[in-house]
Amino acid sequence: MSGRINRKWQRGFSLIEVNLAIFVVAVGLLTLFSLFPAGLKEGEAGHADTQTSLFADYVLSTIRANAMRVKSGVWKSPFDDLLDGLPSSIGDGGGSPAAVEFPAGSGLYVRYYLDFVATGKGLWGVKLWVASGQYGTKNLDKFRHSAYMYYTEVFFSGMP
Repeated sequence: MSGRINRKWQRGFSLIEVNLAIFVVAVGLLTLFSLFPAGLKEGEAGHADTQTSLFADYVLSTIRANAMRVKSGVWKSPFDDLLDGLPSSIGDGGGSPAAVEFPAGSGLYVRYYLDFVATGKGLWGVKLWVASGQYGTKNLDKFRHSAYMYYTEVFFSGMP
């Protein structure tokens, strides 16, 4: 009998082995499913970053292009000539951030604050703070702290 093996007890898996296999698969699936919300959040953040960058590029490029068209020899105020072709709410944000739909008709909004700084004769620094979303703080200092800031300088390059 010592050389003979009882095959009745060697078939299949034990209950412990089945439970361990289910546990390992469950842990793997839970880990996988926990990544989906993080991925969606990062995708949304990437979209917001892209939208703010595109808005800043649009505004600053339009301002630089308008600076190339200025015909007067000296700028009294950059608001006179540089805001042509931009959405009507650009430049009238006053002391708090304003919201604008961008791209137009998309239902997506960005909040911005635009500031001009005189840096020399015929030279203006343009600071643009942009944040994604229609709603947010009206406090300018808090907005500047949380928004992306873009900067460029424009100069008079036309003929008087």
